[in-house]
Amino acid sequence: MKFDVATFTSLSLIMFLCCALIATVLSRMFAQVSAFRFWATGFYLLAAASACFALHRIWRTDLLLFATAALALQSRILIWAGTRELFGVAVSWRRGLVVTGVFCVVYGSALFFEMAMLPRAVLLALFFVPYRAATLYEICRRRRPHVGLARSVVAIGAAIATLGAIVPLTLVLLDRANLSLLLGNPRTTSAVYAVVFAGDVLLASGLIVLAFKLVIVERDMLATLDRTASERLAMSRQTRAGSHLTHGDSPGYDKPAQRVSLPGMI
Repeated sequence: MKFDVATFTSLSLIMFLCCALIATVLSRMFAQVSAFRFWATGFYLLAAASACFALHRIWRTDLLLFATAALALQSRILIWAGTRELFGVAVSWRRGLVVTGVFCVVYGSALFFEMAMLPRAVLLALFFVPYRAATLYEICRRRRPHVGLARSVVAIGAAIATLGAIVPLTLVLLDRANLSLLLGNPRTTSAVYAVVFAGDVLLASGLIVLAFKLVIVERDMLATLDRTASERLAMSRQTRAGSHLTHGDSPGYDKPAQRVSLPGMI
């Protein structure tokens, strides 16, 4: 197997489709966890972005590059939104749609007017880095017990994904400085794409494991609270029953006599 850009693109397509299917199944099983629905949609969009990028190798058109960037940005916004929803933080849909709309206008104009590669790379880094860094921030600031390993995996994947957002800009700058051999040729084999792919794998799988772990922890907490409440209710009933027995059936306690009407006239 030759690990070039096409191979990593194919692997990304397969991986994101699998993650999307898993997230879809989990969203049906745990309907109360809305994060699974956000992530499922985001993974489907990432798979579509990978498919558009793969088609661009066959059909050289800027339309596929535009679709790849727009779908990838929207998917990153959905992943960030799902992460916030997982921790109970409300998310505004309008903000994400406005950001995506602005990116489509700006990046579409850059492609239409055939701007140089450096401005395009700057635009990609400018729009992609904040949401990937925001996902990393949400994971690091939410210190929940019993999810340390899953949170660490997601944090590592999110950190790599954040750095991966500046890969296009880095490659452009290295090509301008004639230092691209340090990373390999991006059109054939490059260690950079292997690292980016590993970061996406860790982030996608880690998010699903983290959410599943949080669901289990919350279910155990609710079960513990329910068991404690049942035990307290049973103890309260026993206390009331003992109190009733003490005051109503104890020896030497005279019950009020029932009135009996005497026969005849008084």
